[in-house]
Amino acid sequence: MAGAVAVVGFASIGGVLFGLDQGNWGGAIVKDGFVKTFCEPKCADLPLSQCNCQVAELFPSEYTHWLSLGSGLLQGGAAVGALLLAPFLAGRLGRRETMFVGVLVTICGVIPCMLATTYTPFLIARFVIGLGVGNVTYALPMYIAEVAPAEIRGILGSMMQLSANIGQLFASVMNLNPSFPYWMSFSLPAFPAAVVAIGIFFFPMSPRFALLKFKRLQQPEEGVQRAKNSLRRLRGNEIEADKELFELQQSMETETAEAPWSTLFADKSILRRVLIANLLQWGQQFTGVNAILSYGPTIFIDAGVQFTGNSTQDGLIAGAMVNFVLLCSVIAVMFVIDVWGRRFLLLLGGAIMTVSMTAAAVLAKMISDMGDDPSMEDTKKMYAFMLVGAICCYVVGFGPWGAIPWVYPSEIFPMDVKEKALSTSVFSQWAANCIIAICVVGQVSSWGSWGTLAFYAACCGVVVILVALFVPEIKGVRMEDMDTIFGARRTGAQERLAEA
Repeated sequence: MAGAVAVVGFASIGGVLFGLDQGNWGGAIVKDGFVKTFCEPKCADLPLSQCNCQVAELFPSEYTHWLSLGSGLLQGGAAVGALLLAPFLAGRLGRRETMFVGVLVTICGVIPCMLATTYTPFLIARFVIGLGVGNVTYALPMYIAEVAPAEIRGILGSMMQLSANIGQLFASVMNLNPSFPYWMSFSLPAFPAAVVAIGIFFFPMSPRFALLKFKRLQQPEEGVQRAKNSLRRLRGNEIEADKELFELQQSMETETAEAPWSTLFADKSILRRVLIANLLQWGQQFTGVNAILSYGPTIFIDAGVQFTGNSTQDGLIAGAMVNFVLLCSVIAVMFVIDVWGRRFLLLLGGAIMTVSMTAAAVLAKMISDMGDDPSMEDTKKMYAFMLVGAICCYVVGFGPWGAIPWVYPSEIFPMDVKEKALSTSVFSQWAANCIIAICVVGQVSSWGSWGTLAFYAACCGVVVILVALFVPEIKGVRMEDMDTIFGARRTGAQERLAEA
């Protein structure tokens, strides 16, 4: 058991990379160096009343469009990597190998991103980073689910989100330092990427993948031996490892050939799982979390949050507070996910988010209506602090939604469709993330803070209803027993066995 925890703990460093990519953007784009490099040249010949790099509503249109692309292209690259590259690598080479390729590609994108001072090279670098992140976030939850014991699969699966939130918090705290330049902020993902690249092959192969890979290569004895070695390292108990190996061999007896793409749609049991996995990923993004994490400082600045009197620094402080609360929420979820279950936590978190985001939207609207009236300054400050409190309550509710949409899909698919099915799920995560990233700049610019928050409050309500209607509980169910939850398969391995 301790071996599995150690392996998952190291592999989850890949989540830190993901978190740093998510957390550094919102802080970097409000730093003076970034604004002077990319925004101020576009405003050089215009009066501040028409073009102002400190006011979202007065950003130069070219800069606003470029910011949208700069954020969205990373997510777009991740979507492409997850759908087109990662399934091939994970199915042919392995889960560890896919993470290795992902972190190397990420490093190749980070370096030019740090050095770029013009729009096009920066955008290309962001897309390359996304390709790497897509591979890592595809393979990491799959690997964790396949090496974790069923009874603690939830808590270990949540470690990816925990490490991601640690990365987000670290990036936001580093960005609080005025002397920490924006290009150093963009360099942060390279460090965990290098650690993963150096150490990932010191850890065991997924035993499930070992059995499947070498069975397909007509070398079943080699697969059994590698799976046995992995399980003994992971479980630390030879008897327990041999028992689990026997159960895996029995359950995977018919899963040799890789199922075609059509199985995802022709098999009703698999189709139901695909729809739920994709629903959770789209739902996670349309709760508005990345609008808060990526553009939270901008939203807080727009709302007039004041701690020090420096609006940029105040926005960064509020953003760091939100990231800290989110980290605490994910830690709490890890301790209860295998006790309370996935479905209950999704519903509870969704309800908290809906109420809190609605309150935040109302407060932002009240702040907006006060304008620059000096007599309302104290009231405006109070409402701004209440707004930060409402967003902190929102991220408490997001804790389950941060972890479970990654954990749940990695648990429910049989091995013969797993690579393809999870590619659709991770693609949905990043496609939705890309859409939000591209839209939110325009939302804040056009609707203001309150309109943006109101939109995501409505989305949170819709997401809660969909979970209540369609997402079943899978707490404690072995990955090989998911047919008892989603129904027996009608095509693929089980149907071929029945026909035989």
